[in-house]
Amino acid sequence: MNRRQFLAAASSVSLAVHLDKLAWATQSPSYTLLDVQRGSERFQIDFSTQEGFRTAAWLLRDIRANRVGIPNIEMLQLAAWAQVVLAEHHAYTVFEVTSGLRTQQTNSVVEGAARNSRHLPDAGGQFFAMDIKPIGVNIDQLAKILQYPAFGGVGIYRSHVHFDIREKVVHWNSKK
Repeated sequence: MNRRQFLAAASSVSLAVHLDKLAWATQSPSYTLLDVQRGSERFQIDFSTQEGFRTAAWLLRDIRANRVGIPNIEMLQLAAWAQVVLAEHHAYTVFEVTSGLRTQQTNSVVEGAARNSRHLPDAGGQFFAMDIKPIGVNIDQLAKILQYPAFGGVGIYRSHVHFDIREKVVHWNSKK
């Protein structure tokens, strides 16, 4: 699947208003399954369903502020696609979520967080970034896979990979 096909298959959805429009996810090719954990909670999610999308939103919540936001569908689909690529070419992995939505208050106490972080919700409550740690897979391998579609930001850190959806393609390595 090339970048144009991936972008054509992806769309942006609002949890509150557009849950009923998640039918796009049944189109082929479809990357809507995620195997993720946060802390001791692990879920295999099909985010093309209302229940799956709500579960994804809850797992990606700002834990400090106890706030649930609206994860960007393209972001979820990119994570699902990366999981498939890893399973087909390297090893099956669960993604441990280290960060999803952040409120301004939470973002202000995260070391090194950008003031205009893609983790912050937009006016509609949607956020566009995830930090994940692939269990049993090298962080650099995951970062290379996430960079392949070339339509967002990918940052490599010692403990996780940050990726986000944005207009400009950027990559950085903050392993220290």
